[in-house]
Amino acid sequence: MTDKIKVAVIGAGMMGKNHIKTYQSLPEFELVGVYDIFPDAAQAAAETFHIKAFSTLQEVVENVDAVSVVTTSVTHADVGEFFLSQGIHCLIEKPLATTETGCYRLINAAKKSGATLLVGHIERFNPAVEQLSKILSDSSKIRSLTAQRMSAASSRILDVDVAMDLMIHDIEVVQSLVKSKVTNVEAMSVKTKDMPEGKDYISALVQFENGVTANLTASRITQSRVRTLSVTTDENYISLDFINQSIDVCTQSRSPYTNKDALPQWMNYGLKGCEEHLFIPSAQPLAAEQSHFAACILQKATPRVTGEDALEALRVIWAIESKLGLFESAQSKAA
Repeated sequence: MTDKIKVAVIGAGMMGKNHIKTYQSLPEFELVGVYDIFPDAAQAAAETFHIKAFSTLQEVVENVDAVSVVTTSVTHADVGEFFLSQGIHCLIEKPLATTETGCYRLINAAKKSGATLLVGHIERFNPAVEQLSKILSDSSKIRSLTAQRMSAASSRILDVDVAMDLMIHDIEVVQSLVKSKVTNVEAMSVKTKDMPEGKDYISALVQFENGVTANLTASRITQSRVRTLSVTTDENYISLDFINQSIDVCTQSRSPYTNKDALPQWMNYGLKGCEEHLFIPSAQPLAAEQSHFAACILQKATPRVTGEDALEALRVIWAIESKLGLFESAQSKAA
């Protein structure tokens, strides 16, 4: 391999174009080209970004060191395994695959060839999440978490329910913070005239082995864009906004005065508190994710989101879907 990693993007949709633009901005990579199952889409992207439009996946293998797999979810296992088995490093967009068998195919192919497998759970590269991970490095202080990820309907994702589409981001972040095994999952959904199966608004309660609980809500029918995570700990209450990349920390403590009888009535209070708004330098999560991908390839860094990590998040999503009667239909589509 030369000093620069030769990379291609597999999939020329909206997210694929984001990967292309970001790779072109990073010095670690030489963006070689793009492939899409629809040749016209690949050609249009190639002309826009002045790169090559590959005609086959094998042609991609012969010209690159690494790829971003940004295809439809049901194709991730086949496409990713094709590249990993031939030693091509892969950044695969979430979800890793749509079945447990598909996930293991990818994990095992990477292990066998030694190629890097990084799963694109992009919120792990949000600078606010990175800071929160440092604040909560001692996960024993966490008591409960609440996540909300809501917006109006989008035509971007139509083949999966809102848990697989949106909630999976928060599930993976929460698991990375709590660092404990999931022991129980409960779920409810909102049924509408347009979506009687309840696939567009789902709330879940997740319990962990260490006693921590997480309450998560994801919606595609809410007329405001919300992306928040709050954490109750032994010491404070932490609010994170994914969109603004911000963190607020609220702390309350007992008054230091022990002899309250000696205090004037107006000073006789039990709690005092403060709220801190943390300074977090803003950053582009996709650029951070791709730079980490480069470090995994060139410096043998451990992927921040491994195939095993992504599979654990998917198992929670499948448990939620199963509670709602959505799992069987999702699996039949994947098959």
